[in-house]
Amino acid sequence: MTPLRAALINAGRLTFTSLAVSPPVGLLYLAAYARAHLPVSVKIVDQRGLDLPNDQVVRQVRDFSPQVIGIRCLTANAGTARELTEAFRQECPNALLVAGGPHASAMGAKLLEDMTLDVVIPGEGEISFQKLLQAVADKSDFSEIPGLLWKNHAGDIVRNPGTPEFVEDIDTIPMPAYDLIDIPVYSTKRTMSLLPYRKHYFCLFTSRGCPYRCNYCHSIFGKRFRAHSAERVVEEITCLWKNHGIHDFDILDDIFNMDRERVFRIVELLKQKNINPNFSFPNGIRTDLLTEETVDALHDMGTYICAFALETGSPRLQKLIGKNLNLEKYLRGVALAARKRIFCYGFAMLGFPGESADEMDMTINIACQSELHAINFFTVTPFPGTALFEQAMREHPDRLQRLDYEGKDYLFKLTANLSQVSDKELQRKLKEANRRFYLTPRRIARMIRDYPDFRQLASQAVRFLYLQTLNRAF
Repeated sequence: MTPLRAALINAGRLTFTSLAVSPPVGLLYLAAYARAHLPVSVKIVDQRGLDLPNDQVVRQVRDFSPQVIGIRCLTANAGTARELTEAFRQECPNALLVAGGPHASAMGAKLLEDMTLDVVIPGEGEISFQKLLQAVADKSDFSEIPGLLWKNHAGDIVRNPGTPEFVEDIDTIPMPAYDLIDIPVYSTKRTMSLLPYRKHYFCLFTSRGCPYRCNYCHSIFGKRFRAHSAERVVEEITCLWKNHGIHDFDILDDIFNMDRERVFRIVELLKQKNINPNFSFPNGIRTDLLTEETVDALHDMGTYICAFALETGSPRLQKLIGKNLNLEKYLRGVALAARKRIFCYGFAMLGFPGESADEMDMTINIACQSELHAINFFTVTPFPGTALFEQAMREHPDRLQRLDYEGKDYLFKLTANLSQVSDKELQRKLKEANRRFYLTPRRIARMIRDYPDFRQLASQAVRFLYLQTLNRAF
């Protein structure tokens, strides 16, 4: 049987305010799962990671002659994805055009209306994509794939009953198809971590799903925590260490420390393997679950940079947004990590629905009380597919009209300002937050002491200050 050919594209381009990239691990998992179940040849084109122009992406895909073209993008890159689908329809008229990933999951059937697409795969993609490829190979329709969205021969949009299937035991997914990308090139790119440039770098997903219900967050992987076993995690780390020279890892989980016994076991197995990589957590730690023993384990496994999401210092808003973070435990968790000389940075947002000026001050105060070395204060931005977006549509549809996601990141020129304060006051609060947090001699001294690379710290500081001058969200 002649193998199918499927091209997978991570769509998007880099901008000055949004330069961070990570390897397309989701597509590597997708390719590995498909190859394990079907005779299929897969090509991956990481447009965003390599910042490739559209014509080069189209040329690579056309030369591969795929029967299926899959496109993954973030909402900020939807315009680029739309241009690509139009070009693919012209250059590869017989190929099935499929969209998946965060933006496709958020938009659903509307994406079939807005783009030149045949199929949308919402949610986790491995099982649905494998069944889609099987249907293409069998020359059958797609009606038996739960939750799939597709156009029939008449051009009508069909929404299959059921929900997209999850891989219940994610250890059954083969290791990502590392052979389909140039791993060393990502060590030359700006990473998602606060230490942007790192040699011998790659990233990992060691778990999927998060049981918390933050209303601003996606739910692609569902609300049930599913983790790779500690043995599988260490096997993957060892593979990248020995075969590709990777010593520095970003772990991109939603909540790595949900199962602290698994954390302890990973540390134990790394010691048994006698390897000592470094780890950064750009977003994957639930701070109020940290104990002294867990922080010790994270430190022992080589963690040297870690993000701690606060979001808001208001107990009322913590309940409203569904994060329900214990603020006292948050401060304690950050302090435990900081005492281990782990460089700690935070995330906070101003502008939640109904947020008062006093509640903004609560957030600023908690951040300033904390042992964080650095923090990003974001403006609240409702993204499609989230409960926050639906709330904004009900309560403030006029404020969503000014949002332009294309090419933007979370920090710059993106806000609907759903709060009680004026746009001018929200802008003033953002400036006050940065001034109060950073203009503290003790914090500056701790940053200099604990940041892993002083030269990068200086360049990061200059870039941050310059970007603040561009941050005119209103």
